[in-house]
Amino acid sequence: MGISREFVDLRVLTMARVKVAKNAGFCMGVRRAVDMALGSTRKKTGPIYTYGPLIHNPQVLEILEGKGVKPLQEKDISQEGCAGKNGGTLIIRAHGISPQERKKIKESGIRILNATCPHVGNVQGIINRHAKNHYSIVIAGEKDHAEVQGLLGYAQGRGFVIRDLEELAGLPPMEKVCLVAQTTQDEKRFQALAAALLKKYPGAKVFNTICDSTHRRQEEVLALAKKVEAMVVVGGKGSGNTRRLVGISEAAGIPTYHVETEKDLDLQSLSRYSVVGVTAGASTPNWLILRVVDRLHDLGGRRGPASWLKALSRLMAISYLLLAFGAGCLTYTSILLQGLPFNLSSVFIAGLYVFSMHVLNRMTDKASENFNQPGRTDFYERYGQWMIATGIASAGVALLLAWFQGIHPFLLLLAISALGMIYNLRILPGRPRSAFHYEKIKDIPGSKTLLVALAWGVVTSLLPPLAQEGRFLSATPVAFLYSSILVFVRSTLYDFKDIQGDLMVGKETIPIVLGKRKTESLVVFLLIFLGAVLTAAGPLGWTTSLAPFLLFSLVYAVFYYFLYRKKVTGWGFLFEWNVDGSFVFAGLLGFLWSIL
Repeated sequence: MGISREFVDLRVLTMARVKVAKNAGFCMGVRRAVDMALGSTRKKTGPIYTYGPLIHNPQVLEILEGKGVKPLQEKDISQEGCAGKNGGTLIIRAHGISPQERKKIKESGIRILNATCPHVGNVQGIINRHAKNHYSIVIAGEKDHAEVQGLLGYAQGRGFVIRDLEELAGLPPMEKVCLVAQTTQDEKRFQALAAALLKKYPGAKVFNTICDSTHRRQEEVLALAKKVEAMVVVGGKGSGNTRRLVGISEAAGIPTYHVETEKDLDLQSLSRYSVVGVTAGASTPNWLILRVVDRLHDLGGRRGPASWLKALSRLMAISYLLLAFGAGCLTYTSILLQGLPFNLSSVFIAGLYVFSMHVLNRMTDKASENFNQPGRTDFYERYGQWMIATGIASAGVALLLAWFQGIHPFLLLLAISALGMIYNLRILPGRPRSAFHYEKIKDIPGSKTLLVALAWGVVTSLLPPLAQEGRFLSATPVAFLYSSILVFVRSTLYDFKDIQGDLMVGKETIPIVLGKRKTESLVVFLLIFLGAVLTAAGPLGWTTSLAPFLLFSLVYAVFYYFLYRKKVTGWGFLFEWNVDGSFVFAGLLGFLWSIL
């Protein structure tokens, strides 16, 4: 299918039906290990190494190595001039290691950072306690897997590894037996092994140490297999838990494709199916899943009004037209809140400004978009020149409209436009970075979320009264707070969604700097504060009586946070419509108030 580079071909955007498993992607242990490794690179405290592969995903390992995180093998630890003698840090992989290996590492003098998954650590503790009480340890798992090799080290020489009933039958007579599982084992296989082991060794202790994440993934694959015609499993070829997901899907009787990246997709074969399921192993990052999902969407699907509507919706989200429309709606509500006459020019200025800044900044900050929104990256690779021209033209038209409104609106818009344009550009001479020196504004931790909120507040709430009255009104601070906080809350949720990609490119967003819990607490505080202001604003005469109506938009914000936490909206363009739709909802509230 040919793709025009001059015009957006909606056929390319027509989506096949793709169902993505809610629990696909990094598990807690893998996420923790990767976060620790990336956190170490930001501190720059010396060479950083991992003891073997940190996780079983070659794409992530390649990125980590590009940031200076290099794997070490056991033989490297005792070599002359090892990392420990150069102030280095060794990160213990998520799969864990044996106590014998840990002792050897400590003796080398290297600084240790333990990224062992807590679930694996729990299994190590179970084995250690029972081995001290003279139990023989039976591990249901893969003998050559890194996790199992580490677990065996805690068994004090009385450890056995079994994969199936045949290997169980070959175990010698034992008096005291303790059975555990590799944390990523197949649930049904383990239950069968446990039942057989109890028959052979009555009184044996059985611990189902398969982690909850593994259990949920496996159950989800079985449920998803009943709703789709084919399954795509994304993950490293060397990942045991990914291979087990493939096996479970195949056992369910549907065509199954194991891919590491979107480049591995058999598009010709997959094009035969109208509904495709996608899941992923515990070591697969979100961006790889997104790339696969976006590529499957591009295969096309059922033609008809519904598919064209989906294509148009995706185009609006991917091109920032939805966000621009939302800015216009928010400006309309701000005008009503301040008791100003409706001014279409102010609405257009806000929409054009937001569109131009997002488009142009996206073109100068491609690194994070490659991880956070690969579908948008593909779109801009096709239509980048056209989008740049449109962004520049939009900025020019916005400034022209502001000029007609007066010198003060024009200068204010010019100032925030200039700030937006230089956000990603190097404005300070290159010197070694310190806590008080950044080459770019975007390098300042949390700057994007804060500055975007303030810029939206200016263009939606400060420009309209300045244009119409030549001054700010008593309602203007309330309108500014409303717009800025609503945008801030929206941006923090995007920061949560994009945290993996932001960590990979070294971007320090508010959730990365403060942590997730503190950021969520900040969001809750701001929403409560804004709710109190809106409740008081009308009765105290600060604003029009619209203020209490806008409390519903705060409920909407809580609602989309809830949907995200419950993994209902996923990561794609449904997420953007749900979240950015909050601004359209605010405009709808204003319209309903105006006609009542």
